[in-house]
Amino acid sequence: MSSGITLTAATRQNLLSLQGTADLLTTTQNRLSTGKKVTSALDNPTNFFTSQSLSARSSDLSGLLDGLSNGVQTIQAANQGITSLQKLVDSAKSTAQQALADKSGGKGTILGGVAAQSAVATGTSAVTGTLDLSSLAKDASVDISLDGGVTKNTLRLDSSTLKSVTSDTSKVTTDQLVTALNGQIAANTNLAGKVSASIGTNGRVSFTTTDTGAAAKLSVSGSLNATTDIGFGKPATTPTAAKIVAGAALGGTTDLANGKSSVFSITDGNKSVTVTLDSTTATDNLGGTLGTSATDVNVIKAINKQLSDAGSTITAKIGTTADDGAAANGKIVLSSQDLGPDAQLSINPISNTAGGATGIGFSTFTAAAGTLVAPAANTSASATGSVDLRTAPPSLAGGKSATFTITDAGTPQTITIDSRSLDTAGTNLGDAATGAALGDNPTGAKLVSAINAALKAQNSAAVASIDGTTGGLKFTASANNVALTATATNDTIGLGFGASGATSGSFAAGAGAPVVAIIAGGTDASDGSSKASITGATPPTSANSGIYNTGTNKFDFSGTNPAPNASFTLQLGSGASKLIDVSSATVGNGAAVSQASVAKAINDQINADTGLAGKVSASFVNNKLTIQSTAFGSDQTLTVKAAGSTDIGLGVSGAVAQTSTGTDIGGAKGTSSTRSTLATQYNNLLTQISQQAQDSGYNGVNLLFRNSNSANENTLKLTFNEKGTSTLDISGVKFDAEGLGLKGTTNNFQSDDEINTALSQLTSATASLRAQSSTFGSNLSVVQNRQDYSKNLINILDNGSANLTNADPNDEPANAHALSTRN
Repeated sequence: MSSGITLTAATRQNLLSLQGTADLLTTTQNRLSTGKKVTSALDNPTNFFTSQSLSARSSDLSGLLDGLSNGVQTIQAANQGITSLQKLVDSAKSTAQQALADKSGGKGTILGGVAAQSAVATGTSAVTGTLDLSSLAKDASVDISLDGGVTKNTLRLDSSTLKSVTSDTSKVTTDQLVTALNGQIAANTNLAGKVSASIGTNGRVSFTTTDTGAAAKLSVSGSLNATTDIGFGKPATTPTAAKIVAGAALGGTTDLANGKSSVFSITDGNKSVTVTLDSTTATDNLGGTLGTSATDVNVIKAINKQLSDAGSTITAKIGTTADDGAAANGKIVLSSQDLGPDAQLSINPISNTAGGATGIGFSTFTAAAGTLVAPAANTSASATGSVDLRTAPPSLAGGKSATFTITDAGTPQTITIDSRSLDTAGTNLGDAATGAALGDNPTGAKLVSAINAALKAQNSAAVASIDGTTGGLKFTASANNVALTATATNDTIGLGFGASGATSGSFAAGAGAPVVAIIAGGTDASDGSSKASITGATPPTSANSGIYNTGTNKFDFSGTNPAPNASFTLQLGSGASKLIDVSSATVGNGAAVSQASVAKAINDQINADTGLAGKVSASFVNNKLTIQSTAFGSDQTLTVKAAGSTDIGLGVSGAVAQTSTGTDIGGAKGTSSTRSTLATQYNNLLTQISQQAQDSGYNGVNLLFRNSNSANENTLKLTFNEKGTSTLDISGVKFDAEGLGLKGTTNNFQSDDEINTALSQLTSATASLRAQSSTFGSNLSVVQNRQDYSKNLINILDNGSANLTNADPNDEPANAHALSTRN
C-alpha cells in the first residue's frame, strides 16, 4: 500500500545531497581521528598495498641494523686487540734486544760475531750476452744436490722449459735464465725453499742454500745432457740422443685394409703419446691419410704428426746404414731430442693387425706346428692347432687375419683368412667361394668352411675341419700315406698354429761423460773465534818440477815416470792420522785435472773416515789448497804432513808437518744468567700475547683467535639487505703466539743465533699485525657505510609509506568545517 507521500524531483535531489554530505562528513571525521586517508584496501588498493610493501621492507632493514651494529663493535674490539698485541710484541722485541746486548756469559757459546753462512756455489765463468737454447739439443741444464751428491736434481734449461719465461728461446738473457731456474726450483719438492739461483755483477750464476751453518751442503754441475756451459761445466764429449731401432724392417707398403691397424705408445720421460695407424690416420694438415696401402714415407709422416701434435720431443725416421748402422737399415728409428745418458725414450706396443707378421717392425710371430699325425698306409697325415674353437670362437674384428702355407703331396699352397673371406665353395678343386663373408665374429664351422673354400680356390686337396676331441683347427691330407705340413706365417686371430707378440726394438742410451761438480758448504756462526786452517803455497809449475798449469789452473796427472803423487797425512786433534791419496788412482790420469776434481777426491776420503767426516773440509782458495776444521775454537787442531813426491802446495815427503789450532775470543765459555732471566720474561710475554688474542672477542665472535686452523671458526658474516643477497664475510685470524709464528726459547737465549731468530719472528709478527689492522679498518669502513645507508633508506621507506596513506592535517579540518556548514 502506498504511503501516499509524493516527493518532487527537487526534494529527492536535496535529500540525496544531504546523504552525500553526511557520508563525506563521516569519512572526514574518520580521517581526522585516525590520521590516515587510506586505512584499508577498499580505500585505495594501489596505495594501500604499496605502502604495506614499503613498510615491510623498512621493518626488515631495521632488524638487520642490530646485526650491523654488533658487527661494527666486533671489528672495533678486534682492532683494539691488535693494538694491544702490537704493544706486547714491541715489549718482547725489546726484551730480545736486551738479551742480544748481554755478553756476560762469554762469547764462546754466544755465536754473534759472525752470522752462520749459507753454502754458495758460483759458476767458474760468466754468462755473457744471450744464449741460444732454441731446441732440446741446445741444453744448459744443471744438476744440483743438497746432500753431498746422494740425490741429484736436474734443472732443465732448454726450449721446452724456457718458453715459459721468453717467447724467443734463441736469445735467452741471464735474467730469464735465473727466472727459469728459480721457477723449476720452486716446483721441485727436494729443492723448494732450500736453494735459490741468482746472477752476480760479474755475470756468474750462483746457487745459495737457505740453510746456514756447516750442515749446509751444495754441489752443482752441468747435466749429462748439457751442450752449453753456464759456468758449471758440460760433458767433455758431445752428448748423443737415445735411440730405439725397430725389431724388423718397415715394408715399402703397409697393409691397412679391412680395418687393420697398429697402436703403440711412445714416452720421452715427460709425455706419453699413444700413436694409432690405420687407413684414416692423417699424414699432414692438408687432408692426407695413410689409406689402405700406406707407403713407408707416409707411415713415418703419420707417426711424427701425432707425436708433434701431442707435444712429444721424440721423432721417427727410416734408418740408413750411413747414419744408423747396417742393423737399422730400413727400420723405424725413434730418437730423443734430449741428449746424454739421462735422455728418456721408450715404446710400448699395444696392438697390431697391420702389415705382416712383423707389422711396422714392433710385432713378432712365432709359428707352432700343432699336433701332428704322420702319414701311413692306412692313415691320413694331419696337423691340429692348440686352440679349442668350440669354447673360444674366433674374432676377426679390427683387421685380424691368418695366413697359412699348406703343403699336400708336395705341393705348397698359401691362403689368407680374414673377415672378408667367403664361407662356401663348390665340390671340385678350384671352385670359387660362393657364400657370404665371414664378418667379425663367425662360428668355428663358418671359419672352417671359408678355409676349405680358400684351399679349393688354390687347387689344394687338403681338408680343414674341427677336431672332434680337442676342438682345434685340423688340416688333413688328401689321401692316406701322403705327407702334409701346415705352417702359419702370421696369425693375429689366434688359431693355435703360433703366437703373436710384440717387441720394443733395441734401445741405445744417449752418451755423455759426467761433469765434476762445484762443491760448497756453509759455515757455522762465530763469535770471533777461529777455525783450525792450513793453506798451502801456490803449486809449482812444470818449470819448477811441479804439475800445475797457471794458465788453466789445472793439474797434469798424466805422467808415468814417475806417476804424480801428492798424497799427505791428515790428523784432527789427537785422533788417528789419515793418509789422503792424491794420485791418478783418485783424481784420474788426465793432463788437465781441475782444482774441483782434486778437492772432491780429498773430501771423498775425508768423508769416508768416521773420525774426520763432517769435521774437516778441503777446498781451493785463490788457487791454493786449504784444509780447515768445520768447528771453531781452541779445541780444533789440524796437522798436515806431505807424504808424496809431487807438490801441490803442501810440499813433498820429508817436509815439516804443518799445524794449525783454532782460537777462542771473549774468555771462558759459560751461560749468562742475565740472558736466562730475559728469556723467561720473553716466554711470559708470549703467554700474554696468546691470552690477549683469546680475550679480544665481542658478543661471542673473536676475530683474533680460533682453536683450529679453519677460518670458518671465527668468520663474521654480515647481511646488508633483506633478501640476504648482499653480504660481507670478514675472515678472522689466529693471532696467538703460535699463529703469529712466535716460538718460546729453547736454550734460554744463550746464543745470538737463537735471539736473532726470535727477533726475525717478531718482525714478521709486526708485519702481520699491521696488515691485518689495515684489513679490519677497510672492513669497518664498509660496514659503517652500509649501516648509515640502511638507516637513511629506512627513513626514506617510512616517508614513502606515510605519503601514500596519511591524511593531510590541513585539508581534512577545512573539509570537516565546510561539510558541517553545508549540513
